[in-house]
Amino acid sequence: MPKAVSVGVQAADLGRLAEAVAGLAEAGAERLHFDVMDGVFVPRLMGGAELFAALRRVTDLPLDVHLMTAHPERHVAAFEGADRITVHAEATPHLHRALVEAERLGARPGVALLPGSHLSGAMGVIGAVEHVLLVAVDPGFPGARFVPAVLQKARRLKEKLRELGKEGIAVGVDGGVSLENLAAIGEVADFVVSGSAVMKDPGPEANLRRFYAILEGGKA
Repeated sequence: MPKAVSVGVQAADLGRLAEAVAGLAEAGAERLHFDVMDGVFVPRLMGGAELFAALRRVTDLPLDVHLMTAHPERHVAAFEGADRITVHAEATPHLHRALVEAERLGARPGVALLPGSHLSGAMGVIGAVEHVLLVAVDPGFPGARFVPAVLQKARRLKEKLRELGKEGIAVGVDGGVSLENLAAIGEVADFVVSGSAVMKDPGPEANLRRFYAILEGGKA
């Protein structure tokens, strides 16, 4: 499947939301990634239903919502209008319920795993998801670095999906993605999530061109 980049919109200037999102679309962004952190499942507060609703009003780009919250089944409905909703296997005993609720809202459901989590956390619901998102940093901790072991986890996941005849399920990597490690990530992932590496100088347009060039097997 074609490689994709989901741009972490919260790395943009949210004080000028409409302008920032329009700029990303003009720069070639095809998908936007919206993080929700509750300060419980991860030690940081970020995102929320009101900000998401404002974002949805100002863009037609596909929106990927990543719920890093405890008991996501209680919060999925607040993000109606998302194109994809991803919930963490570690966050609830009612994982299947959260995924079913996401699909009911018209979103493509996905399951996410933290760096230290075993693939078994996703395999139990693999028939209910469109994608698996492997988080490659410890989210919510300032200065968290990319965890290289996630690349091997992605390879094992791809192998398991092939064995099950589920190659159509996309595998993504989120966190610490940069131009320096993108080639290695692109070998094992179908899509990547990146915010700061896209936004930094020389700007989203130039950086996205470099991202896609690398993901397509060329040089930046």
